[in-house]
Amino acid sequence: MRAAADPPARRGSTAKRTPSRASTDLALWASGWATVACGGGLVLSGLVGLAERAPAAALVGLGVGCGAAAGFCVRRARVPSRPPPMAIFTAACSAWFMMIALSTVAYLLTGATGSLPDAIFESVAGFATTNISVLSELESLPVAVLFWRALTQWLGGFAALALLAAALPLHVSALVLPGDNAGLPDRASAPPFGTQLRRIAIVYCIVGGLCAAAYAIAGMGSLDAFGYAFTTVSTGGFGNHPGGLGYFDSTAIESVATVFMALAGVSVVTLWWAVRGRWGVLWRSFELRAYLLVLAVGTAVVTALTWSDGDPGALRRAAVTVTAASSSTGFEPAGWSGWSWGAQTLLVALIATGGMAGTAGGGFQMRRAIAAARYAYRELVTEIHPHTVHVVKIGRRSVGERPLALLNGFQILFAVAVLAGIFGLSLAGMDLWAAAGAAISALATMGPAPGADLGALGGVERSVLAVLMALGRLAFFPLVVVAGGAVTGMRRLLAAERSNGRRARS
Repeated sequence: MRAAADPPARRGSTAKRTPSRASTDLALWASGWATVACGGGLVLSGLVGLAERAPAAALVGLGVGCGAAAGFCVRRARVPSRPPPMAIFTAACSAWFMMIALSTVAYLLTGATGSLPDAIFESVAGFATTNISVLSELESLPVAVLFWRALTQWLGGFAALALLAAALPLHVSALVLPGDNAGLPDRASAPPFGTQLRRIAIVYCIVGGLCAAAYAIAGMGSLDAFGYAFTTVSTGGFGNHPGGLGYFDSTAIESVATVFMALAGVSVVTLWWAVRGRWGVLWRSFELRAYLLVLAVGTAVVTALTWSDGDPGALRRAAVTVTAASSSTGFEPAGWSGWSWGAQTLLVALIATGGMAGTAGGGFQMRRAIAAARYAYRELVTEIHPHTVHVVKIGRRSVGERPLALLNGFQILFAVAVLAGIFGLSLAGMDLWAAAGAAISALATMGPAPGADLGALGGVERSVLAVLMALGRLAFFPLVVVAGGAVTGMRRLLAAERSNGRRARS
């Protein structure tokens, strides 16, 4: 009796497929949903700026066309139930570059800029949630463009959190449980991706809505309230006016920004348990306590270093600046390049460290910094007492050797990227301190940096900063692994060509 044929692989099935096919399917699926999200954002932006018909019509038309094309891609994609790491990383990179391409077209169609390099760079900065803008005369831009510009950072922050939910269980802490019980779980202990994504969306939208309402109560108009809320909760920093928050010259607005920037630097899982009313677990999080302590101590130190003649605004400026630096929110504080070297150095260190793990912000992140410090302490103790067994812990939870090995790899990648960025920016003409600040800030997805004037960037500086922003936004691993896979594939192809050539000659 003839055996029945195997059923075709369907969406979410565990049928065997080659890794390359799984990567292609997942990349098509992720790019399709990224296009759907951007299409919806473009349509919404066009409707918000409907009074200016030309740019609004361009955005609505582009959004509708993107939605129709994306629906076809999503329907054809077959998502594997257990995709390999390479497939996840390829999908993340594909979705991110697809969003950049669509935003670039939007900027060119609306006339926000006539330069393709400027449109690409602005899109990269937007979806990387980094406040390095090349668009001048912001207040003359159409309302639809300003809304879309802010929305790119909101979408970029959500995409970064989705990548955390999808890829980080493969490498570092997924932070899927409250407080220190989160530990460093493996892939099997993480909730399903859909569950994590739903929780992220709930927290992200609630915090964003509260932020917009608070900005409106503090005195912002409706467009500014939503725009600045989008760029605050995403740790982006784009604004509708030059001068950042200093444009409003309002203590109330700066206070609202400080509170929500601090919240944006808190793990989205920690915020989820707060939304659920589990307040008791928050204080048990060692990482949260460390983050709040850094904000408090940093504010006190910067206030002391910048205090002059009893200035009552010193504490307010210090709080805004330290919170923006620690959460990697790119709202540029006024006048920080004129502060003392000690204050500037502290701010660069805060930018490099970043907020808690599991946020839309960048930087080394608090959990990694704590683990790295305790790992270094363990190595010192082991050198003195070779037979001592010393376990690295975060709070009451021990950290395994595998996460520590990955931590060391991340440290190396971070340091190499910073040094390469400093070298490239120095070659372009920046002085050493400005290059160091700009490289660290771009890699941490902050943007502004003490000592660096990013108002007029040349082609070389833009290229270096764009690469650093991409590395920082994609947390190194996806971009590095995909690039490594591409290089390996090219080497194999060349080797096969050489082998075929030798066979033909023989």
